[in-house]
Amino acid sequence: MKKNDYKNIVKNWIDKEKKRTCSQESHQRYLQVHSNRFNYLYSFITKNFKDNTLKVLDVGKGPLTLKLNDYYGTVCSLGFSTENDEGGHRIQTTSPMQHIAFDLNDSRYIDNWPKASFDLIVFSEVIEHLSQAPEYSLLLIHSLLNNNGCVICTTPNAAALFRRYKLLLGVQPYEKIRFFSENPGHYREYTKKEMLQMGRDCGYKTIRHNFISFNTESKNMKSGLVNFFTNLIPSFKWSQIIIYKKL
Repeated sequence: MKKNDYKNIVKNWIDKEKKRTCSQESHQRYLQVHSNRFNYLYSFITKNFKDNTLKVLDVGKGPLTLKLNDYYGTVCSLGFSTENDEGGHRIQTTSPMQHIAFDLNDSRYIDNWPKASFDLIVFSEVIEHLSQAPEYSLLLIHSLLNNNGCVICTTPNAAALFRRYKLLLGVQPYEKIRFFSENPGHYREYTKKEMLQMGRDCGYKTIRHNFISFNTESKNMKSGLVNFFTNLIPSFKWSQIIIYKKL
């Protein structure tokens, strides 16, 4: 093959990936799949942090950011530049919310960290998308947190029963690394033990940890049985929610 043939192969891979993960159809699927999580977290956060004068940072701008902005007086977001974000999960809003443009995979470069302070930081379904060690990002977030502030982190449970079940059948339970890195999939998922240890390493104490399944619909008998045992044993659930506080 000639050089242009290789280029065409790569372009075709990227175009297909962008269509699958960055199209309007992908955006609608994302909203449908994660709507329960947005609603649950909004209720959880506003119930446990009732003071609506708190200054809040949502890592990753999305539908939850807008919901939180309806409750709290000051809500900011942090993540990819909104002009360059091709993730397909972007939101359009006329609200004057501040957005801090910063790629979390650059968190190892401390001199480039943004400077701000927040009472509450929401770090939901982000850590598993990072290609760099998540400790760097947790350390950055630590620097942005007020002394009495908290971080609410949610992430998939690497030891969830449905993943164990797939492995038992010889099926890969984790997504393949994508061709289009500007909208990364899951590079790595973590267990409870890993999340608690990373928190300690980054200067946090864990004040709460729960396993949770945001979606529990079963489409057939096999998935129904998996859901039954998942609900029976908390550590088998799909996801986990952690509240960190500064030591």
